Amino acid sequence: MATFVPVPLPPSSQLTDAFVKSQLTKWDLLRNMKYMVVRYTKPYHKMQGQELITDMLNDPKVQEAFQVLRSGGKWTGLGGRVTRVDANVVTASLTRLDIFDKLNESSPAIVRPNGDIAKCMDNVREGFQISDLLRDLLLNEDSENAGLYSAEERDELLWRLFEHMVLGGSCCQFEDKLEPYVETSKRLYKELVSALKDPGTGKIHVASVVYKVNAVHGESGPLELFPSKSRQNFCYVSMDPSRRLAKILYHAYVPYW
Repeated sequence: MATFVPVPLPPSSQLTDAFVKSQLTKWDLLRNMKYMVVRYTKPYHKMQGQELITDMLNDPKVQEAFQVLRSGGKWTGLGGRVTRVDANVVTASLTRLDIFDKLNESSPAIVRPNGDIAKCMDNVREGFQISDLLRDLLLNEDSENAGLYSAEERDELLWRLFEHMVLGGSCCQFEDKLEPYVETSKRLYKELVSALKDPGTGKIHVASVVYKVNAVHGESGPLELFPSKSRQNFCYVSMDPSRRLAKILYHAYVPYW
């Protein structure tokens, strides 16, 4: 029988850092975001992520602490016993920021040598305003740079976090430079995953296993996880098997209109 205990965030947590909080506020992500860390006792195998998430969401202490945003704008618990979760593994293999180098090397250039993000004609896709080539890359499948990143690269957790930062919430204040997006994404990535050094090779590798929770089911059907459909809805659960910690980062997108 597993025991789950929500633990307070340490002072070193990036989710309490003034810079990160100010950026998340500017991009309208903080108000609809929740983050919590849960310690567990049962030694789950890294391939038992869905079982761990189900057990964790059924724990009384976690049910009391973990809240989701409802359609009416109210934060509440899931509201029932969880019988099943739909979740998929998210690749988290990166230990460097090289993935962002292509943004400076693209043609046309998405990011100029001085760090400025190149502007473009205004457009709207999926309810998001496109006013620069970076958002055009993320949202427009017909973008001139659409093939710059492979599906595997776009699936990496670091890139996913970067996309979430760039797109923001419904009242997002865009950045003119790339650096704040990369820096905040890096900090959140380091918050969520743990890295270890291989004693044999000396190479650093990510030890955590990350899941994206897409749906939660109860005894009478699906439990509401998000108030509406959006690519900016996310619930990532990162398992740290060595320390037996689960980290949950949740965000619900609420349209302005």
